[in-house]
Amino acid sequence: MSQIAIIGGVVLVMCSSSLAAALMMGGEETTSTTGPTGPSGSAEVSFVIPTDETSLNECYASRYTDLRLAYDTNNTGLGAHWTTYGTGEGRDHSCTITDAEAQCYLDRYPDAKAYAGTDLKKARKHYYETGMALNRDFTCPPGKKEIQCYLDRYPDLQTAYGTNLYGVMQHWSAHGQSEGRDYSCS
Repeated sequence: MSQIAIIGGVVLVMCSSSLAAALMMGGEETTSTTGPTGPSGSAEVSFVIPTDETSLNECYASRYTDLRLAYDTNNTGLGAHWTTYGTGEGRDHSCTITDAEAQCYLDRYPDAKAYAGTDLKKARKHYYETGMALNRDFTCPPGKKEIQCYLDRYPDLQTAYGTNLYGVMQHWSAHGQSEGRDYSCS
């Protein structure tokens, strides 16, 4: 909620820290109402969808396993990939998280699940305020975590690929999936 005060002819605008962050970062504040939580029956979930270049590049990697494996957190490389290839490939370079991606994020990270339960808006809030800084992915499996588990599970892949997770991901797509190999981390 923003408030306006006029003191000595000067207009002061007081706003929430999330709105202030949105205004400073060029992002968009989103507020939504979720389930019953008290006398009023609802609680607001507010978060900022980042729109700065660094955040957009991180979301780009968080959405696509191949980019996370190829570039990890190399912001310059991710930005160059977007400019050179991503636009032509029709890839999404925004930080707007779909319901499916929010659900995958919840399924992937126990602390996000503990925070949000099944609330996808809270899942988005957790990603923007916590997960993004930790370079977490919201892609559905297999993501970087599962590709690492796939490599750890199969000694022949360790011999063939060493620590090259990008190559391991290509193996999964070209051979492992049709061979019935397992990428789970259990």
